[in-house]
Amino acid sequence: CREKSLEPEDVLGRLKLLKKPEADQDVDLDQLTPAQLTLHIESKHHEYLKKVLPRISDLLDKVLSAHGGRHPELKDLKTTFTHLREDLEPHLLKEERVLFPLIRKLESQELGTNMQAIAGPIQVMLMEHDQVGDLLKEIRELTKGFEVPDDGCQSFQILYKELKFLETDTHLHIHKENNVLFLKLNLTN
Repeated sequence: CREKSLEPEDVLGRLKLLKKPEADQDVDLDQLTPAQLTLHIESKHHEYLKKVLPRISDLLDKVLSAHGGRHPELKDLKTTFTHLREDLEPHLLKEERVLFPLIRKLESQELGTNMQAIAGPIQVMLMEHDQVGDLLKEIRELTKGFEVPDDGCQSFQILYKELKFLETDTHLHIHKENNVLFLKLNLTN
């Protein structure tokens, strides 16, 4: 918001007006406790990423092999996607093994009221979310908004469709953490 000179409250208000993705229609994030929200994020977004990242990587290799000579941007796309995957996979583990269990312990009073125990991990997650956002932006630019070239085969089309959905789901995933979960914990500005 600072970078774009936007008022955070206005942006959050506009986000809340957006229609929920179909898969989230029956989930009222405002009604979930932080512990419940961590479980939702793991089951919905983490499981999706664990399945799709290897699939996209294989598909990207296939498309690069077939079209790389005519589309040199695919090599840069492969590099950027590899960086994204290398960032996301350990990030998910840190959330699942460190941050989310701490949030659940905090909610069950096993940590008492020691909010500082989770403040550090949350700051790390926020920085990593920004890095993932930058990589997603780069992927969007490299694919010219996921526009399949005229000579793109069916695999090329599927790749760009998968990348576009990956972008959408990851932005929603990050939104749920940054703007719902972390705000519920009252630790972010």
